[in-house]
Amino acid sequence: MVLIDVVLLAGLVVLVVVAWQAFLGQTSRQWPAAEAAARWEDAHEAVGGRTRVIVRKVARLPSGETRVLGESVIDEIPDGVPDWHERFSAARQIAYDRAIDLNGPSLSG
Repeated sequence: MVLIDVVLLAGLVVLVVVAWQAFLGQTSRQWPAAEAAARWEDAHEAVGGRTRVIVRKVARLPSGETRVLGESVIDEIPDGVPDWHERFSAARQIAYDRAIDLNGPSLSG
């Protein structure tokens, strides 16, 4: 009886491992298509006492996992400068416009 339980448990473990590997393999096969469909988007982040406004090219899987394929810094604004809000607003508008331009059709055809 114990031998049957051990065999069943081993079979269950093998099934779980195989299913997990298949899931991971499926995810890795999805990246080429996600990268081909990657889009540029505006973003900002706080790094070391500065706010970076950036445009980045992002690939997304249906699961929500993302990869940043490239980025361009529009402005780095030190925290606490008197014109922080004005600079941030202007940089965000530039980043937004640039993302639209980069995602749009090429002017050369």
